[in-house]
Amino acid sequence: MAQTDFYYYNGKKIPLTLNENKVCLSIHKDCSETSKRIFANVQVLVTIKDTDYDIFVIPQSDYEKLTSLDSWEDDTKSVILTSCYYTMSNEEVVATPYLNVKLKKEQDIDLLTSYAEKYRLKIVNKSPFTLWYVLAINPDSDKKTVECANELWESGDFASSEPDLASITSEATTIRLISMSPTEESSLIYDLHGRKQTTRPTEGIYILRGQKVMAKSWGQ
Repeated sequence: MAQTDFYYYNGKKIPLTLNENKVCLSIHKDCSETSKRIFANVQVLVTIKDTDYDIFVIPQSDYEKLTSLDSWEDDTKSVILTSCYYTMSNEEVVATPYLNVKLKKEQDIDLLTSYAEKYRLKIVNKSPFTLWYVLAINPDSDKKTVECANELWESGDFASSEPDLASITSEATTIRLISMSPTEESSLIYDLHGRKQTTRPTEGIYILRGQKVMAKSWGQ
């Protein structure tokens, strides 16, 4: 498969290869009836844990079946469609509805709000880490997550702009509860939404000791 997409990290283009056999659907938890109806008509390959959305990966063929249902015209008002990819290390990832944007200075929040309105993005929250904001595309957004993140970076108005790429391996989508002693706090790992990771990720961008690092660079 040829590399068809990319995202920016530290100002460099990181290649992605589109997985044409799978797609990701995200439905806000307020739209539970839509979720139930879609779940009844598809094979769910992977479910990604999230507090706001039901996020699940399905075969492309099942997605095509959904579009032929009488209910699909109404369901599209609640469904966010994003793509699945392979990374350079051949790991499967999915673009969730989220993107992460870092301001150059706190006063640029008005600029971020302007872009959010232009791209029909929702500002979800401010990360606990300075100047980082979490945004999400909506069902009526004109562009997908990766496109929005890339165009915000290419504008030159932000310090960073990256799509949220979640691994769709079973290990990455399973929540484990573990306890940690106070002396282990300095080694805790968080994703860009501020969520503590219970296992050490192998792909993606995370926060370790207050610094933003890529999982593949652990130990470097």
